[in-house]
Amino acid sequence: MMRLDQAPLLGLIDKAFAEVTRGEGISLHEAVALNNHASEPERLAARRQDVDAHWCDVPNADIAANDAVFSILDLKGHVYYAPAYMVWFIRTGYDTDSNSVEAAQRAFNPRGKTEGGRRYRPHEMFSSEQCACIAQYLRYVDEVLDDPSGGSTAREYIDAYWAQFL
Repeated sequence: MMRLDQAPLLGLIDKAFAEVTRGEGISLHEAVALNNHASEPERLAARRQDVDAHWCDVPNADIAANDAVFSILDLKGHVYYAPAYMVWFIRTGYDTDSNSVEAAQRAFNPRGKTEGGRRYRPHEMFSSEQCACIAQYLRYVDEVLDDPSGGSTAREYIDAYWAQFL
């Protein structure tokens, strides 16, 4: 399968994640508060900072400033913020000082995520359409954004897991 260019890939992400909502999932600022061992009132105040109604409304500045959230987010929050980070990285590339470029790839670790004492593989977190979209995204990162002379997290993840969805 051929790699998608930027515009069709952005459309694929929009379509695959169109119905995703955060609901009661952990929010971006709430995850930061949890990571900083905030009290319950501080956590709730942090959650109120996230007024986005859809993942495409998450401000780019919030994405760029918060690179360590995926290890804190619950499954619902993880799936909700994943497309926002993908779109941000596709549009920004490595033309940023933000470490969120790594978060935008590590969100798709083949090992998945542990919640409630159980490990969830990516295909248990994301729909089949979303998995195919993520695989295309990682291919785009590997082939377009990554330096061919360096190591590629995206290539490592494709080889380890995501190739089955291409």
